[in-house]
Amino acid sequence: MMLRDDGNRELQCECGHHGHILALYVQTRGDFIVVGDLMNSFSLLVYKHEESAIEQIARDDNASWMAAVEILNHDTYLGADNFFNLFTVKQGKGATDEERSHMEAVGEYHIGECVNRFRHGSLAERLHDSEIGQIPTIIFGTVNGVIGVIASLPQEQFVFLEKLQTNLRKVIKGVGGLSHQQWRSFSNEKGTAEDRSFLDGDLIESFLDLSRSKMAEISQGMEVQVEDLCKRVKELTRLH
Repeated sequence: MMLRDDGNRELQCECGHHGHILALYVQTRGDFIVVGDLMNSFSLLVYKHEESAIEQIARDDNASWMAAVEILNHDTYLGADNFFNLFTVKQGKGATDEERSHMEAVGEYHIGECVNRFRHGSLAERLHDSEIGQIPTIIFGTVNGVIGVIASLPQEQFVFLEKLQTNLRKVIKGVGGLSHQQWRSFSNEKGTAEDRSFLDGDLIESFLDLSRSKMAEISQGMEVQVEDLCKRVKELTRLH
């Protein structure tokens, strides 16, 4: 912002960055800038105050038709593409600048909806003095009007719920015999890959609607009492 002699304020261009095909989405945190390109997936830029310049420090080499981007935390970034997938990337941790200039996919998931907006927040009132209240969440919206929540779970909780999801997939059969694992597999024009680092909250919460006999079957596979499983799943529902 610049104050002119006549007292009016105006914005002047200080610096820019070129090299994108069509940059549609921008998110920032501090001096870091994440750009979602129509065809070139993610780019991670940094604003350098001393030089009044914006410099690219990493990019995702996997071309993706982006529909939305968001910053999950200091080194993890969330994206949605027009093949109805969600995926997360991290900056490379190599020893050289070349290795650190690449962003690596760490999570992939087929959501079945075209997400066009992410927003940090919650749909439910959170008790911040509780363990569940400390879990960061992102709200997403889709072109069809669907609203959902993505939660960044602690590692121990993720591993537990991933095991529960695996057991649920064995017990709950999809309509027409469709495999849940196949449905949630990441898929685009290049191919298909198994989902990773994402869990299906709707499937996990469906445990509470099962008959007592099916709950017992899953409990046996988990080696956890039914009551304890119900408690853990009910805690999850408080995220939304």
